[in-house]
Amino acid sequence: MKDFYAGEYKRMMLVPLILLIPMLFAIIVYPGIPMGTELTGGNVIVLRSSSPFSISQIESILKSEFQLTDLAVSTISSPTGYGAYIQYSKEYFVSSAEDFISKAAASIDNEQESIVFSNSALKSLGKPEQSFQNSKAALNAAQGALAAYKQEFSSKIQAMLSDKLSLGKNVEFQMREVSPTLGKASLESALFISLLGAIALLIIIFVSFRQVVPSAAIIQSMIFDVLAGLTGMALLGIPLSLLTISTLLMVVGYSVDSDIMLTSRILKGKSGTPSERATISMKTGLTMTGTTMAALIPMLAISYFYQIDIVFQIAAVLFFGQIGDVIATWFMNTSILLWFVEKKVSN
Repeated sequence: MKDFYAGEYKRMMLVPLILLIPMLFAIIVYPGIPMGTELTGGNVIVLRSSSPFSISQIESILKSEFQLTDLAVSTISSPTGYGAYIQYSKEYFVSSAEDFISKAAASIDNEQESIVFSNSALKSLGKPEQSFQNSKAALNAAQGALAAYKQEFSSKIQAMLSDKLSLGKNVEFQMREVSPTLGKASLESALFISLLGAIALLIIIFVSFRQVVPSAAIIQSMIFDVLAGLTGMALLGIPLSLLTISTLLMVVGYSVDSDIMLTSRILKGKSGTPSERATISMKTGLTMTGTTMAALIPMLAISYFYQIDIVFQIAAVLFFGQIGDVIATWFMNTSILLWFVEKKVSN
C-alpha cells in the first residue's frame, strides 16, 4: 500500500476539528438527545400498526384529550408497518399517590400512621377517605385504587388513539412506566459506573505507554467516538437510556482497541518509517472496522424493517461510533502520533 501519510499529514487533523462543530450543535442545540424514561421517570407507549399515522396526528389527539406533560413522540415506518414511541411524564397526583403508598408500606406496623398515608393516597386519586380496621386493608385499598386508575387511563389512551387514527383491530400497544425516583437512581448509577470505567481505562492507557501525548491522543480519540455515537442518537431521535449508555461504553472499547494497536505499532515498531507503519496499521484497522460495520448493516436493516427498537438503537449507536472511530483514529490520532515521533527524533 502506498504511504498514505507521507507529506502534509498535519492537515488531516482539520477534518475531525471541522466535524466537531456540527456534531456538538446536533447533540446540544438541535435536534438534541431526548432523555429516556429509564433515567427521568415517566410513561412510555409503544404503538405498532399496519395503518399509517404521523407525529402531528398523535400529538394533536393526546394534547386535546389528555393533560400530558413533557409529551414527546417519535415514529418509524417500514415495509412491514408503522410504529410510534410516545413518552410523557407521570401526572403529579399519581406520583403523589405513589409516594403516599410507599410511606404507608414503610410504616405498615404503625396502624394509625399507615392508614393516614393510605387515605392520603386515595384522596390524591380523587377517592373519598375511608375508615379502615387495619393498615393492611388500607394499603390494599390504596394500591387497588392506583392500579385501577392506571389501567383505566391506559385503556382510555389506547381506545382514543385506535379510534382517532382509524387503526382498527390490527394494532399493538405496549405500556411501561418508571418512577422519577427510580429514574434518578438509575441515572446516578449509570454515570458512576461509566466514570469508574473511564478512570480505570485512563490508568491502563497511561501505564501502558507512560507518555503524555500518545495517551492524550487515545483519550481524545475515544471522546470523539462517543460524540459520534451521541450525534447519531440526536439525528435518529434515539433517547439516552441505560441501553444506549452501555452501547456508548462498547463504542469506547472499539475505539481504544484500534488506537492502542496504532500507537503500539508507531512507537514500538522497528520496520519502516513511522508513516509507513501508520499506513500498515490503517489497513489493519480499516479491515477490523469494515468487518464490524458489515455485521452492523444487516442488523440495522432487519431491525428497521421489523421495528425491533432495542436492536436498532444498539446497531445505530455502534455504527455512528465506528464512523467516528475511522475519522478520529486515522485522521486525528495518527497525525498527532506522527508529529510526536517527528518532534522526538528532531530533538
